[in-house]
Amino acid sequence: MNIIKKLTISNLVFLFSFAGLTAAPGDFVKDVKVPALEFHFPEIKEIGKDPNTRILYLENSEFPIKTLEITFYAGPSFQPKTSFELVEIFPEAWKKGGTTSHPGESFAEVWESYGSKLRVDSDLDTVTLTFSWLSRYDQESKALISEFLKQPIFGKEAFEIARLQLSEQIKRRNDNIVGLAFRKANELVYQGKVKGKALSLTTLEQLKEEDLGEYYKNQLLSSRRSILVSGKWNQEEIPQFLGDILPGLSGNPVMESQGSSPEELNKNLKQKDIKNLIVDKANTQNVVLFLGVGPAHNDKDFYAVQVLNYLVGGGGFTSYFMSKIRSDKGLAYSSSSHPVFEKDHSVIYFFTQTKSQSTMEVYNLMGEILGDSTFSNISEEELKNAKEAILNKFIFLFTDSMEILRNEVRFREHKMPKDYLRNYRDKIQNVSLEDLRRVGKIYFRRDKLTAVISGPKSSVSSDLPGQKTIGPEDPIP
Repeated sequence: MNIIKKLTISNLVFLFSFAGLTAAPGDFVKDVKVPALEFHFPEIKEIGKDPNTRILYLENSEFPIKTLEITFYAGPSFQPKTSFELVEIFPEAWKKGGTTSHPGESFAEVWESYGSKLRVDSDLDTVTLTFSWLSRYDQESKALISEFLKQPIFGKEAFEIARLQLSEQIKRRNDNIVGLAFRKANELVYQGKVKGKALSLTTLEQLKEEDLGEYYKNQLLSSRRSILVSGKWNQEEIPQFLGDILPGLSGNPVMESQGSSPEELNKNLKQKDIKNLIVDKANTQNVVLFLGVGPAHNDKDFYAVQVLNYLVGGGGFTSYFMSKIRSDKGLAYSSSSHPVFEKDHSVIYFFTQTKSQSTMEVYNLMGEILGDSTFSNISEEELKNAKEAILNKFIFLFTDSMEILRNEVRFREHKMPKDYLRNYRDKIQNVSLEDLRRVGKIYFRRDKLTAVISGPKSSVSSDLPGQKTIGPEDPIP
């Protein structure tokens, strides 16, 4: 996929070789015509019509490499009875367990001996495998991938190693004061949902070796799948290749993950009546985090939220948070904001890391920024600069073929319009100051947000309304 035209190394060698020794500085390049930056929307092809197995292909013949990514929609969001702890250890156990012909780490050794790469990941929604290999080792790679998918071993040693690694992560998770704040924020906003459950040592210790095999057979093999294909492929060979490596689909896949509408999440927050949650943790640094519920990814307000977020905290050193909290006052190690968009809602996070003694000053300053006076005083020049910055980053969505495919899958899962990317730039350009004031009042205003502060309780005023204090491992009251 040629998105940006470039001079080749041979071109440059030619230019340098024939530049005269007596030429003036710069003469050897003054007549070089550098092609203008060209951008074309990549042509993604869908192969097959099976509703349970989506196959997307994007050709990229620049290197003799093939990449195949298989995603199983088998996470706890699709299978609520499956513990997150089990899905978390599953990738490591799968990699270390090997296969019947190549048990243990011998599979990885054989696979890597061809210069190939393998990654296995999981989250609340999915288990994903990514295979990359040199095209000249097609037959060898095909046999190994088929074996990895169809004949995995989840042995005791692999299970124990994976469980031990996750256990250590859980035990150390409160050392990260930023991670602690975000974890408690998600427990608060997603209470009663899969996304609101924290990893538990008790649940992890109750897992058994055979749970991995049962999850593989009963959940993963019966789940919906997305398959992404990129690299030096002939499109005609893909169906046969996939047919040879994929295990059969058993059972009826769950088509939709657990939902969370903005109305439902806001109702849950109001019922708790917590406006300020203090997570008491001895530390020299604190985190002040405000969070609020926003619109779905495909909502008409998505574009205005993107622009206002850039101005408030998403624009790095040009944002209000960084300029007013860090640059002007010197109160922050870092300060930013970002929305996380899902198919039916979003959560917007406003975050500052500061010294314990400046916690309340930062808390109040963040509240001032997140007010109507800020939204009303945004200038046309600021709006123009924010739009330009966002649009200048647009091309980076298309610099990696696998990322292009992953984004396409995400857009489809979120039910975005088919012309979403083609219209994106126009939609951003159409955002007005009135749009910013409107979404600011709905989604960004301090009185609509809930605060989570992680750090010593003594650094927080006891007069904050709706205040609750908990320890790092305490449940949300």
